[in-house]
This record gives sequence, C-alpha cells and structure tokens, in this order.
Amino acid sequence: MKNTKLLSFCMILAMTSLLFVTVAQAQTEEKPIIVCTTSAVGSVVEAFVGETAEVLVLVQPGLCPADFDMKPGYVDAVSKATILFKQNIQGEFWLDGLLESAGNQDLTVVAIPGVYNTPAGAKNYIRGVGGNLSQILDIDLDSEISQMLAEVDDVTNYMQTQAQNYGASNVKVICMAWLKTFIESAGFTVVETFNPPETLSAGDITALLETAQTEGVGLVVDNLQIDVEFGEGIASQVGAEHLVLTNFPGALPGTDTLADMLKYNAEQLFNGTVTWQSTSELKTENQDLANQVTLFQITTALALVVVAAEAVLLYARRKK
Repeated sequence: MKNTKLLSFCMILAMTSLLFVTVAQAQTEEKPIIVCTTSAVGSVVEAFVGETAEVLVLVQPGLCPADFDMKPGYVDAVSKATILFKQNIQGEFWLDGLLESAGNQDLTVVAIPGVYNTPAGAKNYIRGVGGNLSQILDIDLDSEISQMLAEVDDVTNYMQTQAQNYGASNVKVICMAWLKTFIESAGFTVVETFNPPETLSAGDITALLETAQTEGVGLVVDNLQIDVEFGEGIASQVGAEHLVLTNFPGALPGTDTLADMLKYNAEQLFNGTVTWQSTSELKTENQDLANQVTLFQITTALALVVVAAEAVLLYARRKK
C-alpha cells in the first residue's frame, strides 16, 4: 500500500513539474508584438522577423497616413507591444493620442525618419530597422540586412540601365510632390510638382497646364495614396502619358517590400516613357505626312495655275 501511495505521489509530482515546464515554455515562446505606423517600416520589419513576432501595421498601404482611423483593437495591441516603429511624418499626428491611450510604459518607440522611396533612402531604412531590431531583440540580422541591401542595389542597377537606354534625363515630368525624389532618382527631369489636388486653386491648375505645354512634358504622375485621376486631365490636354505610382509597399500586387515597390514604380516610369515616345513618333510621322499632303496640294495647285496661264497665253497667240 505504501509503495502504491509513493508511486501515485511521484506521478503527481512529475505531472505537476511537467505542467510548470509547459507553462514556462509557453511564456518563453510567446511572440513579441511589434507595431509599425506604416508599411514603409512595417514591410522591413516583417521581412526581418518572419513568424517569430506578431507585426501590426496601423495604416493600410493604400491609404495616406493622415487618413488613419483609430480602432480599439489598435490601442490594445500597442498596450501589449514590445516595440513601435514610426516614421516621424506629419501624417502621424494621431500617434501621440494612441500612445497615451495605450499607456504602455515598457514600449520602446523607434523613429526611422527620412526619405524611403528612393534606393538610397530604402537602404537607410533597412539599416535603421535592422539595427534597432538586432539591439532590442538581441538577434543577429547581419545576413538578412546584407540580402535586403543587395535587392535594392539590383533595382538601382536596373534603373540606371533603363534611364540610359531611354534617355530619361530628356523626359520632362510633372508629378505629385511626394514622388519627386524617386522620379529624379530614376533619372527623369521633374519640371513641376503639385500638392494634394484638394489644396490647389484654379490658378495653380492653370499654371500646371501652362508649364506642361511650354516644357513639352512627357509624363504626368499621380500618387496612389492621394489621388489617381487628377494628373490625367493635364496629361490628356498636352499629349503626355498619365501614370500612377505608389508611395507605400503592399498597396499593389508585387510591391510587398521596399525593393519591390521601387522596381514597380521604375517599371511604370520606363514603360510610360516608351509609350509616350512611340506616340510622339507616330504624331510626328502623321504630321510629316500631313505636311507632305499639303505640300503636294500646293504644288499641284501651282502647277494647275501655270498650265492655265500657259493655255491662256497660247490661246492669245493663236488669236493674233
């Protein structure tokens, strides 16, 4: 009987110990929550941490950060988060209120400011996010950082090659202001920019049209997160190509990372350039043909006048 009781006690003790170990492991393996204000930083974080952390991007990539709609679930997520990455842009004016509502005193807030939608800016973002994650989570991301930087370098090489092939520096562009740095990094010449359409006056729009006409603009570019139709009106009146680029990764298929977004935007610019150049050549050929027809008509008319004059002279001579 004593042996039976002792055996039962040992089994209970073993099961209790196993339960404690299981609970301890579950606590140890609980994934950290990382909150990112936008996909500009969120896409980089997700690429680094994979399934080892829960990543929440607050502003959906198809929206302007200024249009962010705060939800109760976001407050709860921030209250439990380990890290919050922000961009320090004007559109994040709502962030202070969110942080105050969450009341997370243990939250590490990291700012990754500056341009991110150019190859150089994207590389700074990758280094900034990777370095902070490595330090805060005590993980080695050197290999991942190198791989992501190499992907951006591949896009840079593509942009430089295409810019040379298509003479991008000779292509004049009017674009939404927040796309200017990227378009110039791709080798194009930006002659004018515009702010969000709802802020423009009739005089502003007239000035844009005059610039487009006098400069011979080839591309008019809208920002997906702001407006996708405004530039089309200008482009249609001056014979330019209308394009829409994205300023945040993940807004369109195939733009999940910063490198993907840069490649997508560059392809839109170069494809648009090919279309504009082909259209311009066709218009030139049509104009040449029209000029030739006009010249033929004038020449024919003159020839008829000469023939008629000669006929009159011949008739007059015969009468004599």
